[in-house]
Amino acid sequence: MKAQLTGSRVLLMLVAFFAVIIAVNVVFIVEAVGTFRGEDQQDPYLQGIDYNRTLAKREAQARVGWQASIDLSRNESGAATLAIAVRRRDGAPVTGLRLAGLLRHPADQHLDRTLVFAEATAGRYVTHVVHVRAGAWDAVIDATNGVPFETSRRLWLR
Repeated sequence: MKAQLTGSRVLLMLVAFFAVIIAVNVVFIVEAVGTFRGEDQQDPYLQGIDYNRTLAKREAQARVGWQASIDLSRNESGAATLAIAVRRRDGAPVTGLRLAGLLRHPADQHLDRTLVFAEATAGRYVTHVVHVRAGAWDAVIDATNGVPFETSRRLWLR
């Protein structure tokens, strides 16, 4: 015998349907708020004030005309190797730089790694990073010896 569809059963099904939708939304909201902390910069106002200085640094770097290529790979032991090759306009390697930077995780700044490079060959600078998760990373690198040079690139580590 078939159960009869009554008004109270329809109301119960409708309430159950919306209860499931609301419960799923609450879980998503709690997870989103718990994993994303908001602003990535500590002082966005001060960063905005400093923007003219940033533009001047970029202009000075454009006049120098150096180009950089960045590569991130994982070796057999699981450690990651980040290499940057810096070349002049004519293709000659740039030697003698002191490079440092940050390997930034786009979603969690607690995973960020500080980088200090050593010149492996002429114009090629290398650093090794351990305990790096697979996924997207942003490499932000600049010269620490007064040379107007900085570069950044989104990288993918498998």
